[in-house]
Amino acid sequence: MPNIFNKNNDEWQTGQGSLILGQRSALYDSINVRHPELFALYKLQKSIDWAENEINLEQSRMDLLTCGDAIRDIMLENIAFQWEADSIAARTITPLFAPFVTNSELWAALSKNAEIENLHALTYSEIVRQCIPNPQDVFKRVMYNENVLNRMSVVSKVFNDLSVAGAKYTLGLIENDQELYNIVFKGFVALYALERIQFGASFAATFAVVEQLIFQGIGKLVQKIMQDEFGVHAKVDLYVLKHEMTTPRGKRAMEMCYDEICQILLDVKNNEHVFARHLFSNGRSIVGLNVTLLDQWIDYNAYHVTTSFMPSSFVLGSPENPLKYMDDWLDLDKFQNAQQEGDGNNYTLNVVVDDLSDDIFEI
Repeated sequence: MPNIFNKNNDEWQTGQGSLILGQRSALYDSINVRHPELFALYKLQKSIDWAENEINLEQSRMDLLTCGDAIRDIMLENIAFQWEADSIAARTITPLFAPFVTNSELWAALSKNAEIENLHALTYSEIVRQCIPNPQDVFKRVMYNENVLNRMSVVSKVFNDLSVAGAKYTLGLIENDQELYNIVFKGFVALYALERIQFGASFAATFAVVEQLIFQGIGKLVQKIMQDEFGVHAKVDLYVLKHEMTTPRGKRAMEMCYDEICQILLDVKNNEHVFARHLFSNGRSIVGLNVTLLDQWIDYNAYHVTTSFMPSSFVLGSPENPLKYMDDWLDLDKFQNAQQEGDGNNYTLNVVVDDLSDDIFEI
């Protein structure tokens, strides 16, 4: 069984190092930084940290009591899936990838992202707790709704394989070989697809409802979640994939697993199309969004995922954004309000740097 501190690690001397499945880790090293882009994303996530209870949800609670059944169902179906998905992410990111991460910057970024996934799951739980008279309704929408559970089936399968491989590798039952590397590589593909395609589809439906000037408190919280997912988490996943594809092992993984990776991305996209039809079933509708538009938005996100790291032989979707209102929600600064009139969410932490010397300035 490997030691948790590798005294034989010599990366601090050689200047070499791998993001995944390199030498088992020793010291956390911020001296020999090899991936400043990853460290910058870690620092960015720290600067935009927030709390699940900083937005008042009283009006959203009243909106859920007074809105029509169709709008209520759409909002609750979205919350149910997002609660499930972020609960999975919160419990799996660091445990699943921990046995394989061998770089300090990546470990910091993934650890922080996992902490924030806890915040996301807590936020959806708080929305249910504060806004819904019978929270059991949402529990049932997750636990007994095959439409919600099946939506995560592709990512769950990849994560389950990663979990088994991590346990075996930690116990020394399997070797650090190309086969193991391929499993980890596919794990990052699935994580990227979850955070960029699947979450993106749910955000579009949530903000289509909020565009009707209801659920504004929920909208501001979900906007913070989207800022994390699109602005940091998905970018970390993409950085790992793009960097690894410059390495011999990464190139080999893409060659060996090309068909599997294509199928993962295609199945994730198709699962979102299936859920879009469920979301708008039973006569449910939203002004400004329908099955066709949501399909096009899903394809738009799939296009950006596949063209960002896949070979040009495999492209999904279309580069045309069908939902212009999403451009506004992706920019926190587009929504300005006086703080006495509503809770603000466009701020950052720890962005002021003291670069003054000890000189004394005359006043």
